[in-house]
Amino acid sequence: MSNIIGMITVLVGAVGAGVSVWFVSRQQRQQEQEHHQETERRLLAQLEQERHQHEEVERQQQQEQKHYQETERRLLAQLEQERRQRQEIERQRQQEQERHQETERRLLAQLEQERRQHQEVSPKDLNQEPNQEATPPEPHFPSWDSFNHVIQTGIGDLEKSLTNSFEEVATPTPERTPNFVLKLRDLLASGKWEEADKETLKIMLQVAGREKKGWLDVASIQNFPCEDFRVIDQLWLQSSNGRFGFSVQKHIWKSVGGNLKADDKIYKAFGDLVEWRVNENWLQINDLTFEPSAPVGHLPATAVRLGGLSWGVDGFWWEKREAYVFLLSEKDW
Repeated sequence: MSNIIGMITVLVGAVGAGVSVWFVSRQQRQQEQEHHQETERRLLAQLEQERHQHEEVERQQQQEQKHYQETERRLLAQLEQERRQRQEIERQRQQEQERHQETERRLLAQLEQERRQHQEVSPKDLNQEPNQEATPPEPHFPSWDSFNHVIQTGIGDLEKSLTNSFEEVATPTPERTPNFVLKLRDLLASGKWEEADKETLKIMLQVAGREKKGWLDVASIQNFPCEDFRVIDQLWLQSSNGRFGFSVQKHIWKSVGGNLKADDKIYKAFGDLVEWRVNENWLQINDLTFEPSAPVGHLPATAVRLGGLSWGVDGFWWEKREAYVFLLSEKDW
């Protein structure tokens, strides 16, 4: 009997221990499950937050892309409009250039025809016998060997001749001097030759309405008011005692056989006499002499740009000289 009671006691103790172990294990499993669920909820909340952030980023990117596309469309439309405007401006410029070229060709052809007619009815031709064939004289150009002699010994005579020729030129008085040349008059009077040189070109461009172009063509010279041109020239003559001015350059140009059909030999001869060319090289514009002691006809110099001329790295360019040649050869002023 005692053995049975002992066995029951042992059995009850074992069952109690097992129940206790099971209860503890169950509590641990519940705690672990709760911890797992809490971790899962936290992770899900974090994922949801990240998803919202990602959607917000995508929304902002879409807005930026739409803004970029709208900006791109607007810029492309603006560029297309500007391209069409440039094409229209270029078309108008080409038309204007063609009109000027046509006017130049027509004027040059008319002048050439008048020159030939003048030659045909010249007094020399009228004095010839009717059946005698007129032989045009051979053009005479100064030889290259004589240039140094002309420059060194002839400049004095030329200066004297020019001075005597222009002593009787009317001096512009303040009452008769147009307002647009008052600055030129003051610059020349104060001996600012380089500034006066640039002002001369500026005035001519303003009178001809060619400030934007920056140069004058044959048509502009043909239509240039003679009285305005004479005032400009007389200011240069008076301020330099007859040494400088377009009329001085015209006298020198004619003396070397200058005409509308002049060749390089004549240009070089002219350049040597006014000393825009020294030792067979065209001077840079910075090498010119803007002083009262400059050679006869040396100034004005920048105004030769009226035909699109300029001084480049290699010297003086005669690539577009029609307007200046027309001024010295045919312009009646």
